[in-house]
Amino acid sequence: MATDKNEIFEIIEKPQVGRCLRATRNIEPLEVILVEMPAVIGPHHSSTPVCVQCLREHSGEYYCTDCNLPLCDEMCREEEEHLEECSELAAITKLSKGTEHVLMNLLAYRIYKLKENGVPIWNPISELMDHTEERCQNLEEWKMFQLNTVDVLKQVLTTADDTILHKIIGIIATNSVGFNDKKEMIKGRGIYPTLSLASHDCVCNSRYSVNIEDFSITLRARRLIEEGEEITISYLPSIFGVPKRKTHLEEEWYFQCRCARCMDVTEFGTYVSALKCSHCQEGLILPENCNKDCLWRCRFCMNPFESEFIANFVQNLEDELYAISKSSPTVKDLEGFIKKHSGDLHNKHYLNLIAQRNLIQILSQENKPSKLCIFHTQNVFYTGYIPLL
Repeated sequence: MATDKNEIFEIIEKPQVGRCLRATRNIEPLEVILVEMPAVIGPHHSSTPVCVQCLREHSGEYYCTDCNLPLCDEMCREEEEHLEECSELAAITKLSKGTEHVLMNLLAYRIYKLKENGVPIWNPISELMDHTEERCQNLEEWKMFQLNTVDVLKQVLTTADDTILHKIIGIIATNSVGFNDKKEMIKGRGIYPTLSLASHDCVCNSRYSVNIEDFSITLRARRLIEEGEEITISYLPSIFGVPKRKTHLEEEWYFQCRCARCMDVTEFGTYVSALKCSHCQEGLILPENCNKDCLWRCRFCMNPFESEFIANFVQNLEDELYAISKSSPTVKDLEGFIKKHSGDLHNKHYLNLIAQRNLIQILSQENKPSKLCIFHTQNVFYTGYIPLL
């Protein structure tokens, strides 16, 4: 049943999915489907210090004299938005364990203020999925938010209702869109009520980008979207292999993806999740079927592997690559990772692709490419490696 409509898409109610977007006419590749301003913005849940007004990375030099929170300078302090919330932020600061806890709660505080002040945008926000029933099953996380967010905000806001604050926390966890502009050093997240209605597909038909100047998003078609087709985006980086995607989707959005890519154990012949068999040295290890906890088998010798073993093995390698990538890696470091695990990972495995992407980024920073730089670049492109573009 359609609930809203414009010239490009309509909002419909779909069984077992909820509200989603459906094309009302053919949408051409790269055509703009939606431009939307954020209903509210704020820092990431786990954020390095940023200016609470513009979300720019904080220099550590200037803090508001009233709320004691990081700001760029006096200009940000004198912005109308900050002046309106400064006194309550000061109260939140006093009740919190540190600046990082205030930053964690800032988006929830700002969303509640929309409700408290009767701002119309609160209505579409309140209708977004919050997965409260599923989230409360994780007692450790639920208690953490109760202690650090709900109990703190209740003392400052005009509410004694835990339910509405937990709902807002769920709305943020389920629907917030992150942005990270390294050039401008601006990092945060926002709520976009209409974009949030786009369903997930690992081979989605549209993609959004964030304009860091005003935090608006632009949603464009990636291919021809036919009239009546559901408009989809990917909630996760497409580079991830299917086990990692399934785990994230189930833990963060509480559903099992049944898209065409997830239903193909080879992932359209890309083998981005495939491992090499250490027993026969010949075959590739792939899942037997598309169920999350199914056995994995070598396609040559049929040797079986438990899904838990595969998940732990790949996670250990991912942790290793992450540690390398966070410590100013060199070309040698990344090539060392690829070579070290060449007997374990298919050359198109997503960890190899990420390592190669990072390697290319390092090489691209060479002001005057040397012969060694050119050799390394050719090595990435022409020796069986598939770079992530």
